[in-house]
Amino acid sequence: MKSRIELNEEKQIAIDEEKQKEKNKKILKRILKIVLILFIFITCFCLYTIHIATTSLIVKEDQIKSDKLPTDLNGLKIVQFSDLHFQNKDLLEDVINNINLRKPDILFFTGDLLKEDEDLSTENRTELLNELKKLDSNALKYAVLGETDNDVAKAILIDAGFEILDNQSKFIYTNSNERISVIGINTNQDQKSIESFLNTYKESNQNTNYFTILLLHKPDYIDYVLPIINVDLAFAGHSHLGELNLFGLYPVTKKDGATKYTRDFYQLENTRFYISSGIGTDLYDFRLGARPSITYLRVVKEV
Repeated sequence: MKSRIELNEEKQIAIDEEKQKEKNKKILKRILKIVLILFIFITCFCLYTIHIATTSLIVKEDQIKSDKLPTDLNGLKIVQFSDLHFQNKDLLEDVINNINLRKPDILFFTGDLLKEDEDLSTENRTELLNELKKLDSNALKYAVLGETDNDVAKAILIDAGFEILDNQSKFIYTNSNERISVIGINTNQDQKSIESFLNTYKESNQNTNYFTILLLHKPDYIDYVLPIINVDLAFAGHSHLGELNLFGLYPVTKKDGATKYTRDFYQLENTRFYISSGIGTDLYDFRLGARPSITYLRVVKEV
């Protein structure tokens, strides 16, 4: 027969074991709760970055002033879009609708219509072209080429009414015969070819002071341009602002040709430089801190 002391010890052991079981249950519940919270967070994060952040278009608007702008062009409306990397018709329709809503006078596309090495089916090519043809027919349309723009992309842009500026310049005249200059740089070429074109342009326009707009795909190439010619307004794409961008300020990944200019806007002395986050995806199939966007500017005459 067990003594009272032994019985008490066994009872205490049983109580301690029961307490330990309850403690273990609480720990397990906490772990499961943390795991569930992490699962929900990761799921929401993935849904946002893959589905919402890649398709939720924003319009970045700004107004600039210039005393070089011809009086007849006071209130000039400019829209830039870039890096379509076409694969999402619904997003493209949203882009087209937002552009047409603003009734731009000039429309700029700064490269990469298709995804790299994209082999468009006849159906997709027709679909893309038909959508681009819906862009406001009254707008002047200019484009420069990106590294993914093959002959198919060029043909689509031309058929959609864009004039491709391949190391070329274009004058836009007003009713009073004043003009502004639009320059398109081919950043798929080497520095020597670009500088040769720029020097030729400078020699033929050395005694003029036009309001000058620069288009280029890779933003870092602007450093080849500004030492040679004066530019008032510049647009580029290519970087997607990193696609994965911490707080919208720190791109996790930088692409060749977009390692120096990584934000969406720079004031480079007298040049206002806008860099688009693009429309489609390239580096990843998701976005964070760099939602797809178009740029909408009003240019007014400064007196």
